[in-house]
Amino acid sequence: MLKQIIRPVGVYPPTADFSQAIRVSGGDLVFVSGIIGMRADGTMPPDAREQVELAFANLAAVLDAAGATPADVVKVNVFVRDDFRLVRDDVRDIRARYFTHDFPVSTLVQVAGFAGPEYRFEIEAIAAVPSRADVAAPASPPEPAAPRSG
Repeated sequence: MLKQIIRPVGVYPPTADFSQAIRVSGGDLVFVSGIIGMRADGTMPPDAREQVELAFANLAAVLDAAGATPADVVKVNVFVRDDFRLVRDDVRDIRARYFTHDFPVSTLVQVAGFAGPEYRFEIEAIAAVPSRADVAAPASPPEPAAPRSG
């Protein structure tokens, strides 16, 4: 699998740690649903920073379960409820621990609300990983031959 970071000439440079484009060839894609800052017991901290910490930890755990790591992530969509200026430094600090180089393509959206009123942060991702030929579907058994009439 090849992951190529695109650095276009004549376009403004990234304003934070993200890539403007990534080209992926070969390999498999892992699509991760929106992940929130919820603990395994179903509780959520009220603090935005704690929710961001948990969301990134949850994202890493989901990626691991799929055979991927944060380094494999090529696209993230980040959703924040609060005024981004109030949580920007926290989000950037925590994100920098998970995405350390060849940064994913990113979109940040400030939303009016989430599915739950206590949610403050959500992240979804797409990761590109080497193909795993060993997980290919097993071949179907051959169909029985039709009886001959005769």
